[in-house]
Amino acid sequence: MPGTAAFELQALLDAAVDAVILIDGAGAIEVFNQSAERMFGYAAAEVIGKNVQVLMTGRDREHHDAYMERYVRTGVAHIIGIGRDVRGRRKDGSEFPAFLSVGRIADSDPPRFVGFIQDTTLRQQALAAVQRERDRANRYLEAAQTILVALDLNHRVTLLNRTGSEVLGYDEDSLKGRDWVDTVVAKESRADAAAQLERLARQGSRRPLHCEYAVVPRTGPERLVAWRCVAVEDPDGRATGILCSGEDVTEARQAEHDAREARERMMHVSRLATMGEMATGISHELNQPLTAIANYARAGARLLALPEPDVADVREALEQIAGQALRAGEIIRRLRNLVKNHVVQRELADINEVIAELGPITGADARANDVRVVLELAANLPPVKVDRIQIQQVLLNLIRNSIDALGAVEPERRSLVIRSGLTPTGDIVITVTDTGPGIEPAVLERLFMPFVTSKAEGTGLGLAISRTIAESHQGRLEHVPDAPGGTTFAITLPTEPGADR
Repeated sequence: MPGTAAFELQALLDAAVDAVILIDGAGAIEVFNQSAERMFGYAAAEVIGKNVQVLMTGRDREHHDAYMERYVRTGVAHIIGIGRDVRGRRKDGSEFPAFLSVGRIADSDPPRFVGFIQDTTLRQQALAAVQRERDRANRYLEAAQTILVALDLNHRVTLLNRTGSEVLGYDEDSLKGRDWVDTVVAKESRADAAAQLERLARQGSRRPLHCEYAVVPRTGPERLVAWRCVAVEDPDGRATGILCSGEDVTEARQAEHDAREARERMMHVSRLATMGEMATGISHELNQPLTAIANYARAGARLLALPEPDVADVREALEQIAGQALRAGEIIRRLRNLVKNHVVQRELADINEVIAELGPITGADARANDVRVVLELAANLPPVKVDRIQIQQVLLNLIRNSIDALGAVEPERRSLVIRSGLTPTGDIVITVTDTGPGIEPAVLERLFMPFVTSKAEGTGLGLAISRTIAESHQGRLEHVPDAPGGTTFAITLPTEPGADR
């Protein structure tokens, strides 16, 4: 049965995926299986009996015989029994990477050796592709202008990019393995940051986490960072870590704060300027109750000087004094509310009440300029969430502009109508309409731009500030073209969802 055994052995060798090559002690090829034929491009008959060096390249070919001779002489393995990466040489002269394992056939004398060769071209290409992607990802990490930090589920740092190192003052190696929250997050934000990271790990990648908190660099002041974090999951959907990108918004938030303060100062100045323009009417409005107080006080003094003063008349005089004092005090209170540099505070309000509160101030200015003011306020309007003083400032600017414009027409034609109502979409709309000469086309094109004005003494800031206020309330301020009368402006403000009417 020796023939059968040899046949079975050859079949086994030909079924092997790896190239299998048997050589004698001198390096001559004895067996060359089909995988070897496909790998090297030789037919077995072309290489049987030839030195295995024909399949080798460069240094391996030069040193192969010396390796074999030394092993036979000393028995010390240098390549025998040890797998290693080599390069193979095909029949056409091309080369390819391979992994070679060589072993001695037991009890063979003279010695014989078997080699198993794997073509590692695809593996090397895959490894090279992985390395390229890793290098590319690393370049992206290093080039990113945002902080990139990876955490494990215990909040320990596993990765930090260059920008993160620059902002935090830690190199990646010094921060790796340390607790992110305890090491980097500002003390006042640690509990909240830890809770948010825990919640993100529980809910997985369904929804990213957006938050802002301060970090404490190794040196220097705290930095405010806006974060977007996502959970990293394994194929089964289990969270394995957290990846966060952060943008240093310290300067941006400071700039927003400074801009907000500047805008509020500008609004304050605008209110003061408007009050200055209305000073004549306001002083007249205050003078009336003060004159009445003086007259009633003198009358009371005369009554008390009589031999038998009428107590009822004196009481009436005192009540009149008290009433006129309250009237003057209410005017002053409203003036103080309008001109003081108050903290912005939005609350639900009845827009008709907001408009009516301006009555004593705007009414005085209107009477001083022979302007008839008409209020047409719709009933049962839903409340709006506004800063009352800011919305009143917008109305004051519009009313004052109309009163100035009406100075150009005859007194009997000077009319100003303030209306409130609802738009078709359910928003509150307030219109201020006058019967003046209208706005010149050259001014109309740049109406809401700062420093654009048709007034000789105007600043050109009123309408620009008014539009900013309306937009900050998610509303708008518009000039209404082709409206009846001289000029119409409309302020639209959103109502609160679900508000009762």
